[in-house]
Amino acid sequence: MNFITIQLQQFVRESISPQRFIGKQISSDEFIKWKNFVEKEIASVNPAVLNSKLHKRDIAVLISQAVDLSNTVNSYVFKRSSILRNHIQASVIKEHYNYTLCLFEGLIKELNDLFPNEAGAVKISNPNLFETISSLKMHYYKLDRHLQNSDIEKDLLDIVMAGILKLIRKKNITRNDTLYINSLITFLLDGGSLNNQQLTDLLIIHDFNTPNFYLYNVNSWKNRLEDIPGLHEQREMLLLEKDRLYNLFIEKGLVMPFIKKSLFIELDEFLNEKYSVTKQMVKLTRKLIQDNEKTKAGTRFLINMPVAQFGLFIRIQIEKGLLVKENIGELFKFFATHFYTPNALYISADSLQKKSTDVEFATAQKLKAQLIAMLNWLNTTYNLSNYN
Repeated sequence: MNFITIQLQQFVRESISPQRFIGKQISSDEFIKWKNFVEKEIASVNPAVLNSKLHKRDIAVLISQAVDLSNTVNSYVFKRSSILRNHIQASVIKEHYNYTLCLFEGLIKELNDLFPNEAGAVKISNPNLFETISSLKMHYYKLDRHLQNSDIEKDLLDIVMAGILKLIRKKNITRNDTLYINSLITFLLDGGSLNNQQLTDLLIIHDFNTPNFYLYNVNSWKNRLEDIPGLHEQREMLLLEKDRLYNLFIEKGLVMPFIKKSLFIELDEFLNEKYSVTKQMVKLTRKLIQDNEKTKAGTRFLINMPVAQFGLFIRIQIEKGLLVKENIGELFKFFATHFYTPNALYISADSLQKKSTDVEFATAQKLKAQLIAMLNWLNTTYNLSNYN
């Protein structure tokens, strides 16, 4: 259904195209007919719409047609203006282009006011685009200055600001897009001085579903899991994060208008998958060692030091050649499978390997004390103190 007549569409795209005026003189009567025709055609659109029961999709198509025609006339004024640069009536033709443009923009504004929901999903017309983007960028730079003064790590700050700028530069940006961007920036500005966790929570609440921010959250969880040696403790952490994520979701913030899945759903799917894997690993480990009964039978052995010290103890033996520096991953898997610590009944092989290289000073200090105690025992037991 065409509420913008074929005649008006053809008139804009063909009859007043700059190429049609090359080498031609336009009479005053033709200019008057131009204005009168466009006025009459555009004036007829509104009553036709109001007297019809349109589907939402039809309304969006109508607004899109008006925007496309406005963009076409706008291109005559700017992008294709050089065609008529030397035309004797160039200024008069431009005046009529601008008049036509104003009529189309007036129609678009009326339709936006009548059907705000449907209009929100339609791209912004080119005549309004510069002002819209300029306004968004002013808001963006204000947020940038604000966050620079907050206690936020550079990596996260770069992800957020680059993500918002990409939204602003989105091709065929819509009114819904601009509303989301402006509202998001306002919420972040109103949040006061933010730290990493506060900023992350606000962005999750307001559905900031950009690829890099999603990966930021996923990698943060992965790093935390690697630092947790026990599989049971890893499961507990994942459940706590799922609960925290759900509590953020029920605050009902903004919804990003142009994505298929919300950020909450995608992050929750990742946590569910990780939880299922960890749960399965616990089951497999239990089956392998026949749980506590085989532990007592000697399949697994208690080593009386924390996982961090145990990892460093293994690393020392590797670096000094006591354990062969081959298949290191399998080596740590062996120790994780056959040993447990007072605080970790089931050790994660990945965590054990990571802690063997990511060593805190206190851990190295305590292990040194253990090694000195071993030397003292040798000296005392085998009378080695005075042996050269």
